[in-house]
Amino acid sequence: CAAGIAVVIPAEEDVFVPLETRISVARAAGADLFLSIHADALQEGEATGATVYTLAEEAEDEAGARLAERHDRADLTRHDDEVAGVLMDLARTETQPRSERLAEAMKIAIGAADIKMHRQPRQSGAFSVLKAPDIPSVLLEIGFLSSAADRKRLADPEWRARTQRAILSALQAWAIADAAEARLIRQ
Repeated sequence: CAAGIAVVIPAEEDVFVPLETRISVARAAGADLFLSIHADALQEGEATGATVYTLAEEAEDEAGARLAERHDRADLTRHDDEVAGVLMDLARTETQPRSERLAEAMKIAIGAADIKMHRQPRQSGAFSVLKAPDIPSVLLEIGFLSSAADRKRLADPEWRARTQRAILSALQAWAIADAAEARLIRQ
């Protein structure tokens, strides 16, 4: 727990945790938000730098579409139910703007920390891990293992510490703004 923020990690070892389980762990912990941090590799094309994703039906670019497809392919426990889909869409009308504000706070804090960002640092895609209707969610791609420059940054302890501070700063800024917004809505 740092600065009033408790982090819950769904696994202590390097194993795949199904996407639905990740969301279940967040709900069980009473999470105020869901932040999925990744450092993936692209088999085709080239990408470098941090990217913050929010939920959308379709990805904005080819790399985002490939990443979302890869994440979803690894999760074989997805369910499609029309009634549940409608109810989830209704719940997202509240959480999606909160997710967008969280993504913007991440982009601002990461940029302010002078951390290399993707040429399009804010994107959206159909990542299953972002589909929780009741928890504001973002996916932070902190870099790409397929990029030599990103691999070098990821291996640098000073860069990792700066990135951690930027993430913490973003979470704190978002929490303050989110609480203020909640107070306004209740009035």
